[in-house]
Amino acid sequence: MTFTPTQKELFNKNIEALGNILLKESLKEIKSSKFELILGKDNLDINLKDTSIKNNGGGYNENLLYQDPIKELQTMLNTYNDKYLLYPVLYFYGFGNGILFKALLQNKNHQHIVVFEKDIEIIWVMFHILDFSNELQNSRLMVLENDKLQTQDYTELCSSKPF
Repeated sequence: MTFTPTQKELFNKNIEALGNILLKESLKEIKSSKFELILGKDNLDINLKDTSIKNNGGGYNENLLYQDPIKELQTMLNTYNDKYLLYPVLYFYGFGNGILFKALLQNKNHQHIVVFEKDIEIIWVMFHILDFSNELQNSRLMVLENDKLQTQDYTELCSSKPF
């Protein structure tokens, strides 16, 4: 996947704002990804295709991150705005395209969103596409790599208000 100079600048801006040093270094080491970026006509229509998974057909694309990115985003927003509107901290497993987190952080009640991600190539791609620098810098968005969690990560997680 090739990124424009502007996208590379955005990636660097996100990386600089990232507080997790191990994740920062891991992301800097990535040179290419198994994920193919799929951009729709709508700015919210951002999807990733895992090129390492063969699609078996049958109407369901198991190699896509989302079957319908906009519909799935709306469903998740409705759920979180209905059930978790006043929660100060939300936890997620998987970064996805990141748009859900940008939207949820518009709610000032959500002080932190913590995301555990297994496949950091997803983060690598999305850091080239969306600006998370403010959310990362203010620790409103905290991203942790599952396979490299250390005591320091738990300390940072538990020492921030309102944890």
